[in-house]
Amino acid sequence: MQLRVWAVPVVAALLLLTGCDQLAPGTASVVNGAKITDAEVQDVADAQCVAADEAAKAGGGTATALSRIHQQSLYLLIDAEVSKQYAEMEGLEASKGLADAFFSQFKTSLAQLPDKPRTVLEELFTDWAESRAVLVEAGSKATGQTPSEENVEQLLNAGLQERAKWMKNADIETDPRYAPGEDGLPGGGDSSVSEPGSDFAKDAGAQEADPEWVAGLPANQKCG
Repeated sequence: MQLRVWAVPVVAALLLLTGCDQLAPGTASVVNGAKITDAEVQDVADAQCVAADEAAKAGGGTATALSRIHQQSLYLLIDAEVSKQYAEMEGLEASKGLADAFFSQFKTSLAQLPDKPRTVLEELFTDWAESRAVLVEAGSKATGQTPSEENVEQLLNAGLQERAKWMKNADIETDPRYAPGEDGLPGGGDSSVSEPGSDFAKDAGAQEADPEWVAGLPANQKCG
């Protein structure tokens, strides 16, 4: 079984930080006043670790730094919240059929997981799929094109551009443990964090994957 795993490593010293003084204890990020808790991030990270371990048993996937998984988990939670707020402000509604189509790419792999991680990831990717459908609708509105199988990726990219304009005025505060960039997104603005299916294994300073660095981590600091 293969299930894509999202996460980003941080320098080990960042893991020792207690968090931003401006955020309440237990808060991972605040998006325009909407709070995302450390507990929510931990639930998603735990579920993704189960998925990674299952993939490793089946001979697929690679070991991933746990700090990276926490960052990508938070990014996905922020992304869903941002898209939800954007849709409300712009009067956009996700197409159920399109959201179901986006979700379907995860359905088979999720079905093979134990109950708790499956439930957590089903909720996460349901929100993610709905956010993609909203972005397609935004792209359709911006370009005047009707969504179809042939242009859905084009409209998704157009929607991302429209949302990016809206996000310039967004207020995203993130705990330093997640290594946020100036925009508040975890991972210091690393664009790979937002691309499900990409190869995300990087060590703390490298641009490419360093399997030896990940392999050298203690068992409790990696998954898969």
